[in-house]
Amino acid sequence: MIYYLFSFLLVLSILSIVIIIKGPTIWDRLLGLNLFSAKIILLILLFSILFDLPYLLDIAIVYTLLGFIGIIFISRFVKGKGKI
Repeated sequence: MIYYLFSFLLVLSILSIVIIIKGPTIWDRLLGLNLFSAKIILLILLFSILFDLPYLLDIAIVYTLLGFIGIIFISRFVKGKGKI
């Protein structure tokens, strides 16, 4: 069951990459980046459960915070037309 979920998340991650590459606007690409980040976090958590590696939970938390801060900075940069 977990292997099916793992493969399903990989397929969704690939679709998120397609959204990042082909997004009609920069906001669609930013949304695709946010989706990709969420899928990677879920894959890390699933990998942690599958192989009983509790330190990966800390890595997932840090990646979540960095992804959130990164999305905020990128959206402010795009909205401000290059000004931070």
